[in-house]
Amino acid sequence: MIIGLDVGGTNIDIVAIENNKVVDYKKFELGHDVLSSILTSLEEFITKDHISTLNRIVLSTTITTNAIVQNKLDKVGMIIENGIGANPDFLMCADANVLVDGYINNRGIEVKSFSPHTVEKAVSEFKKFSIRNVGIACKFSVRNPKHENEIYDIVKKHCFEFISLGHRISGKLNFPRRVFSTYLNSAVYSSFKLLYSAILEFLKEKNLPTEIVFIQKPDGGIINLENLKEFPIFSILSGPAASAQGGYILSKPISNAVIIDIGGTTTDISFVCNGQFVLEQYGATIGNYPTLVRAIYSRSVGIGGDSIVKVEDSISVGPETVKSYATDRENVVTFSDVLLYSTNSSCLDNKLQTRLMNLSKKVNMSLTLFCNEVLEIALNAISKKIKEGIEYINSAPVYTIQKLLYGEKFAPEKAIVIGGAADLIREHLEKKLKIRVEVPQYYMVANAIGCALGSVSREYNLIADTQQGKVYIPELNKCESVDIDFTPAQAKDFLINKIIEAGDALSAEEIEIIEENSFNMIRNLRYCGKIIKIKAQLKPKLQELK
Repeated sequence: MIIGLDVGGTNIDIVAIENNKVVDYKKFELGHDVLSSILTSLEEFITKDHISTLNRIVLSTTITTNAIVQNKLDKVGMIIENGIGANPDFLMCADANVLVDGYINNRGIEVKSFSPHTVEKAVSEFKKFSIRNVGIACKFSVRNPKHENEIYDIVKKHCFEFISLGHRISGKLNFPRRVFSTYLNSAVYSSFKLLYSAILEFLKEKNLPTEIVFIQKPDGGIINLENLKEFPIFSILSGPAASAQGGYILSKPISNAVIIDIGGTTTDISFVCNGQFVLEQYGATIGNYPTLVRAIYSRSVGIGGDSIVKVEDSISVGPETVKSYATDRENVVTFSDVLLYSTNSSCLDNKLQTRLMNLSKKVNMSLTLFCNEVLEIALNAISKKIKEGIEYINSAPVYTIQKLLYGEKFAPEKAIVIGGAADLIREHLEKKLKIRVEVPQYYMVANAIGCALGSVSREYNLIADTQQGKVYIPELNKCESVDIDFTPAQAKDFLINKIIEAGDALSAEEIEIIEENSFNMIRNLRYCGKIIKIKAQLKPKLQELK
């Protein structure tokens, strides 16, 4: 049995799946404390019968995302080796930032060693500001992590709580994004640690192993809770990924489509192109931070079923919401209330109708006209985000899960709508978007189904310089010697074998090469070696639902 749990802005959805069939599901109200709400929901939902056949629990969590968006981050000290070139001022993202003076060039050759004294001074400064978490990012550490590792060896002696290394987070070259990714990885550590510790306590009470707990990643894959301890940043934006996967699973087959998740707080929108999710081209951007975290491309609107409808200078919908525990629930109107009236006004109770009429009178509108105006405002905001997404996809080559698409024009053939208000908004969206709109079975808990049926995913980058006789896989922290005749075919085999040796895959069939290129190096008109770059990933797999 697999348990999937999705934490939204208003509700927690849990589903139990056995033999690829939904056997149980439930929605829980989200309380003031997200963490205790998660644990209470698991406690109430997982029965002795579930435990006897349980082999996986997958959570889609907002813990780290909210920490970034709400700026509830740990103090972090960053040690940055910028090398030569760009002004490093815009990289100063942490509470304390120290530049070291070493340099490794783009081929991974050490040009200048750094000063250990500078690192020791950085440590003293961090201690002075009560900083407990550190990030270390060197410009070309993905080609040679020597300086990052040496700085780490100095810093770790001083008993900091958590240290992030840039080359371990991503093997991609984009240095500014790697700096921000390294910073955020350390900045969300305490938020993740609270979740980690609470889940461990829950598992201990239930006599369950940690190996069965996974967290939804933003790229659509899942990662084991234990493996996430080093990379808490990989838990950001897991909600939009879960909703994308849920809509996909429940509405297969899909070629070109938009998936719309009408939650309580927001509407999340993702896209399927040629049967594959569209990915962020460079990496996810969250808050003010562009990162190298691989993520399904999504757009969000601050409108959901629980969004408050207000009449002040004009009519507005959201982003403020009514929580289930709010004391003034009887005095406000939500977007769901308007949808209920517009779908079947005869079913409304007198109190709700009175609240709607009181609002409509403020703008001198009939109740029907007022509700139509609210609908138009919300639908315009949603359709605008969809249009922006389509324009983005068509403006430049974009990545899907399996390949890079060049110049293919994307036009959605249908929309899949999930979330609590999906059935109420379907007809209105169909008129607005002028394409077929589907509301699948289990639409209310689609996100929980999406994260439950994901598979472990990871990306790996290999860089080989045969003139230097070195091959490096930063994600696995592997660096070995090769001869000058090392070929791209050998590089692919080398990468696949190292992934299997690390225990991330059982066989080569679970791994696919998604990018490969090589070029000859010429010195004094003579061939002197190759630069080889190979990118692989664990094959993304979504289980089907019967």
